[in-house]
Amino acid sequence: MTFRTHLAIGALGAMGFVSVIDLSKADMMLATGLILLGSVLPDIDEPRSFISRKFPLISRLTAIFFEHRGPTHFLFIPVLLFMAWAIFGVMACGALGFGILMHHIGDMLTPSGICGYFYPFKKRFVMRILPKNYAIKTGSKLEFSVVLPAVLVLDGVLGAKVLGIDIDMAKILDIMSLIGV
Repeated sequence: MTFRTHLAIGALGAMGFVSVIDLSKADMMLATGLILLGSVLPDIDEPRSFISRKFPLISRLTAIFFEHRGPTHFLFIPVLLFMAWAIFGVMACGALGFGILMHHIGDMLTPSGICGYFYPFKKRFVMRILPKNYAIKTGSKLEFSVVLPAVLVLDGVLGAKVLGIDIDMAKILDIMSLIGV
């Protein structure tokens, strides 16, 4: 998935997260920001990714030690963050872990999926949500014409519900056309 689609999926997850967890307004904003960061952070190991271009030194260091969709894409990282949240009560860890899971879901929709997702238990197992022949190629017309707009509409509808705003679909469509979707 591309940066935009990962962010859109992350936003969808963020709205679900903040609507289920009892948080103050400030903590809602913090959780949302961390989930959005987590939704793109695993691609720090891909030098051409958006996040890597923003943090080139971290990206280069990560790329030295890991290949793309390596450890940054393994389930144990969000599990460790959720454990930190449960043990120490640091909601920020849970939000970041949840954002990383949202990223993983996006990558599991692609033909490549995530190899070694359950590392160290199943090192060669490829985790996919869709069969490889029906998966969504990164940057494809399907991603930009169906998946991204559908997720953005869900973002708008769920976001309006979470925030208690009446939905004006005409405005949502106008915004989508402005951002090139």
